[in-house]
Amino acid sequence: MIKRIEFTLNLADPQEAAIYRALKHSLRYRRGGAVIRQALGEHLVSQQRPSVPINKQEKVSDEQA
Repeated sequence: MIKRIEFTLNLADPQEAAIYRALKHSLRYRRGGAVIRQALGEHLVSQQRPSVPINKQEKVSDEQA
């Protein structure tokens, strides 16, 4: 089953304008959907990876310094 999804971009918003510029070339050749699917796929995969906790440095008191 194929489902068509339409959306609008507000070109006054810098982030949405950047999305449009990134897709503009692909849209000309009707490949925008493939680019969007790939980007969302990579984004969703990166969210599923376990995050590595950052080791917090212990605070050094004035007495230890």
